[in-house]
Parts: sequence; C-alpha cells; structure tokens
Amino acid sequence: MKEKKQPRIKILVACHKADPNIRQNDIYMPIQVGKTLHPDLDLGFQCDNTGDNISEKNESYCELTAIYWAWKNLKEVDYIGLCHYRRYFSIYEHKISQYLKNYDIIIPKPIILSKSIFEELCLWTSLEEAHIFIDSIMKLFPEYKDDIIHYYFKSNKFTQCNMFVTSKEQYDHYCSFLFRILEDVYTRIVISPYSRQKRVIGYLGETLLGLWIRHNKTKLLKVNIVSPNQNRSFKEILNDIRRDIAFSFSKSYNTPQYIPIYKPVMVGFEQDNISLPSIIL
Repeated sequence: MKEKKQPRIKILVACHKADPNIRQNDIYMPIQVGKTLHPDLDLGFQCDNTGDNISEKNESYCELTAIYWAWKNLKEVDYIGLCHYRRYFSIYEHKISQYLKNYDIIIPKPIILSKSIFEELCLWTSLEEAHIFIDSIMKLFPEYKDDIIHYYFKSNKFTQCNMFVTSKEQYDHYCSFLFRILEDVYTRIVISPYSRQKRVIGYLGETLLGLWIRHNKTKLLKVNIVSPNQNRSFKEILNDIRRDIAFSFSKSYNTPQYIPIYKPVMVGFEQDNISLPSIIL
C-alpha cells in the first residue's frame, strides 16, 4: 500500500539575537534577519541575505525581510508561516495541516485597541506616513476602498506581529499584495533617523494582513500567542471589554463614509509638493 505523503510545513522563526529557547525542528525554521546589515553576527542558521532577498532593508522592514525571503526562496512546501524567537502560536504542531484543511489561515487572536487601527498606526509612525500608506493602497488596489474605510477607520481589532500560517498558494497571494504596496510606500516616504521610527515599513506592513483577510473573506483560526508576557490578568481582559464597548459606542455616532484627511497634513503636503491622488479624487 502506498504511504500517504505528509504535508510539508515550514514556520520561520524571525531572529536577530541568540536565545536558548528558539524552536528548531522539521517545522520551525529559524532565520537570522538583517544579516546584510550585521555581517559579523552569526547565529548559526539560515540567513535572510541569500537568494532573492531584501536583507539590506531590515532596519525598516523588520521581520518582513524573513517573509520576503521565504516567498522567493522556499519552494518545496505546502504550508508556510512566521513567528518570532520569543513569540509562538499556542498550537500543536502535528495538527497544523489538519487545521488548515478547515481554515484558510492561522493568526494570533487580535488585540483590542481603544482607538481605530488608523489612529493607532499614526502613533507608531506619523500622520504623513500613514496617509501616504493609505494612498498607496488605494492607488494599487482601488477595489479595496470599502475595506480600507471599514478596517482602518471603523475597526479596533488588530492582528499583530506579522504572524500567520497558511498554504503556500495563499502565502504567495498575500506577499504579492503586501510587498507591492510596501515597495511603493518605500519610494515615497522619508525614513526617519530615529531608531524606533526607522521601523516604519514594518509597522505599516503589520496592518496589511487584517485588511487582506477582510477583503478576501479568508476563513480564520485565531489562536493565542505564547510569549514571556503571555499571562494576562482578569483586569486586563476586563479592560479589553471596556475598550471594545466604548469604541463601538463612539463609532455608532461617528462613522466615516470616506477616507478622512487631516487638514494640517494636507497643508504640509502642499508645501512639500506631495500629492495624494488616490485618496483625494
């Protein structure tokens, strides 16, 4: 009797430093990100600077350089995903392929924000970068307009960390969407000299998974993240509920029907000779 072929699964573990708890086996594949920027650091496993890669952009793209590397260089796999050296999915490895027969993608349970995803994004980046980002999405994928308004301006449930597991086909589809947008944004913004804000592309890209999932009506399996700070108190859970209720109540009275543009941003863009043609129609 012919032996049934086991699905090939690879979950990349994005790493930039050594850690004794990094998972490495037939499923978990550690990858050193930003290797081109740190040639003297050798963690002893796969690096993101081989084959077709964007390792040199890691300072801005963060763990997305690992996602790009896998997209371009990992071919002989059925399911593929990403986690972090200190963040993993709370899921049994041997059940991943079984779950993905019933679901399109595995993602972390969303975090509950007290504000919209767009407002949160502006805190991590800037108003200017966030507006250019939305304009780039609209320019390249105008069919996403209704989903952009709903996801960025009406939603407070955020899928974090660029973590997911899905089929190779879905992975390729998402990466084509993700990197086309980010490449456009990268050519339009000015990268800040500040260490935190240099990570702007990583922050922006982190929000695109939820948008892509919404537009494509992707069937989700939401699971917990296992990390050093995984234990949440009852008070924190209660605060999530309060934030969600308050946000839902506020949006019932203030629901945007279009992509809002803040006047000071527009004045600044005019002075800088920057236009947002896809938002301002």
